[in-house]
Amino acid sequence: MKKWQSAVILTVLAILIIFGSVFGFVSLDNGELGIKDYTAYIKNISLGLDLSGGVYAVYEVDESKLTDEQKDNLSSLISGTMASLESLLFSKGYTEAQVTESNGRIRVEIPDEEDPERIFNLIGRPSSFEFKEYVDGAEGDLSLDDASGKVKLEEKFTGSDIANAGVSYNSESGYYEVSLRFTEEGTEKFSTATSALSGSKLSIWINNEFVIAPNVNSAISGGAASISGNYTYDQAYDLAVRIQSGSFPLVLKMSESNTLTATLGSSAIKAGLISGIVGLVLIFLYMIVMYKLMGLAASLSLWYYSLTYLFFLAVFPWVQLTLSGIAGVLLSIGMAVDANVIIFERVKEEYKSGKSLYNAMRIGFKRSLGAIIDGNMTTIIGAVVLIIFGASTIKSFGITLLIGIILSLLASLILTRIIIKCFMAFNTEAQARLFGLKRTVDDFSDEEENAIEQAESEKALVEPISYGNKKKGGARL
Repeated sequence: MKKWQSAVILTVLAILIIFGSVFGFVSLDNGELGIKDYTAYIKNISLGLDLSGGVYAVYEVDESKLTDEQKDNLSSLISGTMASLESLLFSKGYTEAQVTESNGRIRVEIPDEEDPERIFNLIGRPSSFEFKEYVDGAEGDLSLDDASGKVKLEEKFTGSDIANAGVSYNSESGYYEVSLRFTEEGTEKFSTATSALSGSKLSIWINNEFVIAPNVNSAISGGAASISGNYTYDQAYDLAVRIQSGSFPLVLKMSESNTLTATLGSSAIKAGLISGIVGLVLIFLYMIVMYKLMGLAASLSLWYYSLTYLFFLAVFPWVQLTLSGIAGVLLSIGMAVDANVIIFERVKEEYKSGKSLYNAMRIGFKRSLGAIIDGNMTTIIGAVVLIIFGASTIKSFGITLLIGIILSLLASLILTRIIIKCFMAFNTEAQARLFGLKRTVDDFSDEEENAIEQAESEKALVEPISYGNKKKGGARL
C-alpha cells in the first residue's frame, strides 16, 4: 500500500470516528450553532423495564364468550393465549414485554412505550376475525354495523388461520398497507377463498362487525397477502393488531392498567455509561502499551466498532436494552478485544521465528482466522438459540450479543488489519519494534536473519505445483 493511499484511509477513518462520536453523544437544542434540534443516537436506544419503567395491564378471560369445550380446556387455552400475546408483542418490536399468568388472569408489562394505551386497548378488545363473501350494501361507510355477509366457503376462515399480521409501506401508492402471512392450513383456505371470489370482494369481519372489503384481483396461493388502501401508519398498525388479536384462543377484557417505575433509573444509566467509557480507555492504554502500533490500530478499530455498535442498538427494531442486554454488550466488546490479542500474539510468535515484518503480519492474521471464527461461531449459535427459544428477559441478551459478535468479527479481522497496513506503509523493516515486535539478541546472527528473510521472500513468490494429492516437480510464479 502506498503512503498517499494510507494517508487517505486514515484521514477518512479519523473523520468517521470524530463525526460518530459527536453525533453519538452530543445533542443540540434549537438555536445552538444555528442548527435544528438533534438528539444523540445513543439516547434513541429503547430501554427495558428495569432501566426506564413502563406500563402494565391485567386481562381476564371473558367467560361469557366461552363454549363448553373451552371451559374444559381453559388452562391450556390460557397458555396458548399467552404465547400468542408474546408473539404479537415481539413482532411489534416489544422484545422486553413480559406476559405472566396468576389465578387465570394475564398480566402484560411493556417498557419504554410512548402510547401504551393504544396497544393495550387493541389487545383487550374482544376480537373474533373472519373472512366472508362481500355483499352489496356495505360499500362506502366502513363503520356500518348492519352490513351483512355470508360464508361461501366449505371451511370457515378465522383468525387462527393467520400466522402474522404486520405493516408495510407501498412506495408506488405512498400509503401503508397490512401484510398478512397465513398458517399452512390457512394458506389452503385462503387459496380456495380467493379462487372462488376472484374478481369480486372479500369482506373482513372483526367481532361480527364489518371492517373493510378489499378487492380480490386473483387467486392467492403463496401463503401471504396484503390489504391496501389509503392508510396512514397508525391506521394500518391498528388494523394489523386487531386482525392478529383475532387469532387468540380466548377473548380477553382489560381489568386494570397502571404505570411501572424503573428499578434502576437514569442515574444508573449515566453511571454505566461512564464506567463503560473508562473501561474502554483502560483497554486502549493496555493494548497500546503491550502492542505499540498494533495496539493503537486495535484501539482505533475498537472505538469505531463501539460507535457502530451503539448506532445499531439505536436503529435495530427489536432492541430494548436491559441489564441482561448490557451484559451482552460487554461480553461482545470483550470478545472483540480477545480476537485482537489472539492475532497479535500470533504475529509476535511468527516474527520471533525469523519471519519478516510483512510475512509475520500476513501469516499471523491468516493462522488466527480459524480459531477466532470457530470461537465466535459457537457464541453466535448460542445467541440465536436464546433469541428463538429464550424467555423475553433473555432475548435482549441474545440480540445485543449477536449484533456485537458480528460487528466485532468485522472490526478485528478487517478494519484492524487495514489500519495496520496503513501504519506499515510509513515504516521500514528496521522499525518493527514500533509494532511491539522484537527478537532476542542471540536468536539469530545477521547472516542467519538475512538468509531467513531471503527464504521467506522466495517462498512468498514461488509455490510448488500440485496435481490432485501428489506434488510434481516444477514451480509457478
